[in-house]
Amino acid sequence: APAPAPAAEEEDDDDFWGEDDDQTPEEKAAAAKELEEAKAKAMAKLAKKEANQRSLCNLEIKPWEAEQDLNALFKSIQTNVVKDGLKWSENCKLVDVAFGVKKIICTAVINQNLSMDAIIEELTEEEPYMNEIQSMTMTSMSLL
Repeated sequence: APAPAPAAEEEDDDDFWGEDDDQTPEEKAAAAKELEEAKAKAMAKLAKKEANQRSLCNLEIKPWEAEQDLNALFKSIQTNVVKDGLKWSENCKLVDVAFGVKKIICTAVINQNLSMDAIIEELTEEEPYMNEIQSMTMTSMSLL
């Protein structure tokens, strides 16, 4: 039977994980600084991109009474609920719910730093709208 071939000695030059023992401390410090600068640039770019992101929210607003003037209510919301980064739609649509009651269908565009849930809570639980709005629901939300 032939003798098995002797195993080839492993070379220490194969470095699969990128560890380079040949670097001087100065080179390692320079590489670490370069990596930190690249990370900082990437984070700044991401923060800027996120700051510019906006969401389109579709909303339903239901009144307490059937006789309520919904167009006047919507115009009041447009003019009085003003926040930096919030833009209400130009028009609204009135849709029948039941028994002569209608609801407002509208949209709003908000920046990522705003919460539509907080705006809805403000409108439904605080004066002057808590006595005019029975419920307000966000039916959908999409990034622009």
